[in-house]
Amino acid sequence: MGKDLESKAKVASNKSRKAKKKRPASDVDHATHTDFEAMDGILVEDNVNEPTMGEKLASLNLLEDQKAESHVKQESPSHANPPSADSVDILLKQALHADDHALLLDCLYTQDKKVIVNSISQLRTSDAIKLLHFLISIIQSRGAIVACALPWLKSLVLQHASGIMSQESSLVALNSLYQIIESRVSTFQSALQLSSCLDSHFAGVVDDSLEENEKIVPVIFEDKDDSDEQESEGSTETDIDGNEEGAFNED
Repeated sequence: MGKDLESKAKVASNKSRKAKKKRPASDVDHATHTDFEAMDGILVEDNVNEPTMGEKLASLNLLEDQKAESHVKQESPSHANPPSADSVDILLKQALHADDHALLLDCLYTQDKKVIVNSISQLRTSDAIKLLHFLISIIQSRGAIVACALPWLKSLVLQHASGIMSQESSLVALNSLYQIIESRVSTFQSALQLSSCLDSHFAGVVDDSLEENEKIVPVIFEDKDDSDEQESEGSTETDIDGNEEGAFNED
């Protein structure tokens, strides 16, 4: 039995040696390649479907463009739709509660009558008095914003007159507003006179410029001698006599 086992072991070892000798070169190369990769610690996988470097760069550029467009859309304000009555109402209340004058000015630039009326009607009495003091300060400034503040002041006084009159602090504000109106109205007469004088003066300047621009038609005088006039008169007389004689002969 011992000899049989030894002979079988020798046969198996010989077969394994022959198999190693018959292994193809591709397997050997693959083994050595994997050995080198294992030694270097880097695993490289050959994938035929992997995109090229140009395709990778193009995809990166496309992603960057899409991110830039989305960022611009987020930053750019939407000016297409005008502010609605609800949005102005909310902004007005926030500005009055926070005493934010910049936000109040943004609300005053809205000149839609429906928006103004709706926004003023939603205010409480305390907010209406705050808005009254702010509008009076705007009117005292004599700036271009006064034209935007007047519709708001008119709607505020019409809708919250009872609430404003019930507060003593608002009476002082209304008195100052009355004085401002009186001082502005008192200048209307002198401003009207100045305007009429400027209109008449400007009309005269325009007439003078039109006269200067008109074309001057030259007048031509022809000097004739007395002898020429006498000859022309004699020729006309002889022509008349000749015509009379011809008519007499025909008769």
